[in-house]
Amino acid sequence: MTVRSHIQSTRGALKPVLADEPVIDLDGAAVDVFYTPSAQRIERNLGLIVAVVAGGALLIAYAISLSGGPASLRSLFVVLAFATAGVSALPDVWTKLRDLRIDVDLLMLLGAGLAAYVGSPFEGALLLFLFSLSGGLESYALRRTQSAIVALRELAPTEATLIEGDTTRRVALRQVDVGAVVLVRPGEKIPVDGEVVRGASAVDQSAITGESLPRDCAPGDGVFAGTQNLNGRLEVRVTKTVADTTLAKIVELVTQAKQHPARTQRLIDRIGPTYSIVVIVGAVAVGLANRFLFGVAMNDAVYRGIAVLIVASPCALIIATPVAYLSAIAAAARRGVLVKGGAHLEVVATAKTVVFDKTGTLTTGRIEMTDLAGFDGADGLPDEEVLRLVGAVEQSSTHPLATAVNAELRRRGLTAHRVEQYESIPGEGAAGSVNGVRVWVGRPESAGSRAPTAARERVAAGIERFRLDGKTVAAAVIDGRIALLAFQDRIRKQSVECIEQLRRQGVGRIEMLTGDHHLVARRVADVLGLDHYRAELAPHDKLTAANELRAEHGTLVLVGDGINDAPALAHADVGIAMGSMGVDVAMDAADIVLMKDRIDAVAWLHAHARRTAAIVKQNLTLAIGVITTLSVFAAMGDIPLPLAVVGHEGSTVIVAMNALRLLRSAS
Repeated sequence: MTVRSHIQSTRGALKPVLADEPVIDLDGAAVDVFYTPSAQRIERNLGLIVAVVAGGALLIAYAISLSGGPASLRSLFVVLAFATAGVSALPDVWTKLRDLRIDVDLLMLLGAGLAAYVGSPFEGALLLFLFSLSGGLESYALRRTQSAIVALRELAPTEATLIEGDTTRRVALRQVDVGAVVLVRPGEKIPVDGEVVRGASAVDQSAITGESLPRDCAPGDGVFAGTQNLNGRLEVRVTKTVADTTLAKIVELVTQAKQHPARTQRLIDRIGPTYSIVVIVGAVAVGLANRFLFGVAMNDAVYRGIAVLIVASPCALIIATPVAYLSAIAAAARRGVLVKGGAHLEVVATAKTVVFDKTGTLTTGRIEMTDLAGFDGADGLPDEEVLRLVGAVEQSSTHPLATAVNAELRRRGLTAHRVEQYESIPGEGAAGSVNGVRVWVGRPESAGSRAPTAARERVAAGIERFRLDGKTVAAAVIDGRIALLAFQDRIRKQSVECIEQLRRQGVGRIEMLTGDHHLVARRVADVLGLDHYRAELAPHDKLTAANELRAEHGTLVLVGDGINDAPALAHADVGIAMGSMGVDVAMDAADIVLMKDRIDAVAWLHAHARRTAAIVKQNLTLAIGVITTLSVFAAMGDIPLPLAVVGHEGSTVIVAMNALRLLRSAS
């Protein structure tokens, strides 16, 4: 396959570079295939090597011509340039011709051959030289876009230190099973996804999440394969196999971005073969028209037809879109933003409506207890005693509010009482006997029948007051006495800035979906200046709401936490999963995954997508403009063939270099 053909199928451009896994299967046994470093360098730079050899031959031929040397010697070096730059393309062109496929490689070979036929072999060789040179430069540009992803494959070590009782031993990573414990010393890379079971350290997770500051990890914290242990000794229990680590999934997702090319790219791919046929027919028509309508000499007429064949070839047009989107995807990956294809960036760039989930997206997702208020006798109990009684019922629960109560107990240095006769009441709460006292904890709406009649009005007012402050409320009934506990999921510091930036970038409507109470939702929406919100939604209600919003406002970009929002994320035009928590579900359901836990990455992504769309537009405008202008001049015979060649191939290189500017967006 020629370099240019390789670029034409850029949806496969990432895979060959990344696929250093087993590639040959002999009777079911996988065999690793490795290239030596020198062989790899030669293969990667083959286009440039061919171009240098052909260019050198042409330079010598030109020098011989200037010095008045033998014409036969000059012809020999021209033939050498022809053979070097053209022969490598012949097998691929022949294969495509047998399949009745016509592409730009055939157009270039045809143009060079016809140029030699009409007595301009130097110009034909020059065309093939510049074609090889631009192809080599484009291949280099593509490797630049892939470098961030290739580097990811090299992050994880190939071995791990396995802890077995009181001893340790080094083993190959594929021998480490889920549940095993590995040792990670200071300065080493973490080889697996797992959970810290012993030790504490700062861990540099920038390669996975894009977060610049190290994260302090202690027992119970999760860690990613490929991240750097900085200053402490860690023992990590393995939670995922090597093939299922977050790092492995990142590489897989980005290499599969070819499955979702941008709409513009799909259009160009679809019309490419037809366009190539049109160019050939058009070049023949130009030659015939010049000869028989305008009386141009045969050689000159053919010369003009060849010039049209060359300048109208869609080289720059073919690479204008894919190189830009591959660069954009690589730049996003460096920022911890995984984009599954150019099509998703294309949608984000034009989005006028963005919908956010609340909990874990606009808010931190970490609920904290903020208030405790007693009524009708419970106000006589010390706060610490109320917490110990409530904590007795909640200590076995995994509900987020129960977790917040237990965290508050730990913060105050308290221990919950022991509960007896524990009972879970679905849809209402939980109850139990604590030191002979009956304690019920649950939804405030379910507390009415359990609360003293005289206190109900004051309790209702207290509930509304907390909710108007944007807080979630739980009720506790302690032996007939009632208390309210208020909780708050704090708005992220970056949420306001993110919303404001999206507004500045042209997003006209921003809404919020949440399962929380409508008063809590209204408070968050007011603080952030959202256009609308929908509250008290179950996961399936969010899916229904997303479909309604799409029907009402058109294209929908939905941002959620990737867990309970998975159905809505999967059905949005573009689903963006927020944060690395719940990353497995996020990667499956969403089109774009934000690996770092910062909402402002959404605003950066929107700006990045718009910049990508602008560069694609610039590339297409340049490519179409050059083809149109040069074709007109070539048809009239007003442009010499060497200049036509330089202008055409020069535009191809400019398009590739322009696309590479997107890599700077990662900084």
